[in-house]
Amino acid sequence: MIQPRNAMEQYDSVLKRLEKTAKQYTNIAPENGQFLSILIRAIRAQNVLEVGTSNGYSAIWIAAALKETGGRLITLEFDPARAAEAQAYLQEVGLDSIVEIRVGNALDEIPKCDATFDLVFLDAEKDEYRRYLELALPNIRPGGLIVADDTVTMRDEMPDYIEFVSNTPILHSVDIPLDDGIILSYKTEN
Repeated sequence: MIQPRNAMEQYDSVLKRLEKTAKQYTNIAPENGQFLSILIRAIRAQNVLEVGTSNGYSAIWIAAALKETGGRLITLEFDPARAAEAQAYLQEVGLDSIVEIRVGNALDEIPKCDATFDLVFLDAEKDEYRRYLELALPNIRPGGLIVADDTVTMRDEMPDYIEFVSNTPILHSVDIPLDDGIILSYKTEN
């Protein structure tokens, strides 16, 4: 389903406002949002897990794509104030009904997720990426995708993650030089 033009304009308006505070909230770049949106649409994702909500900028990109596929987003945020901001922005653009914001430590929250995920987006504590993925991996479907952000600019904070996605037989991974860097991993059937 293609989004009505007025809905896209409403998303764009809020996204543009949030882009003015991107550094303060360490939001992804617009091209990363487009990339996530394309991936979600391409695989017709139904369930997505986001680790690191911040003020909801990336959640809007993800949820807008999931609205087209009929999917849902679970997003995890440690800071209650940022989670409340994200909730307000999601309500403003009318995407709050397909997004569940869980407040707490992702290491505690990921094991509580009982959905099978088509895509997992990692954008929280870089030195915890491997632990996040290890916890989420059993719930990622074969053929599912993992997108890790900031893998060039903050690479020195995630050597164990780089090693894990590069050497785990069920993952096929590639570095993508988009903005601050992305590692895209594909979970194989085995």
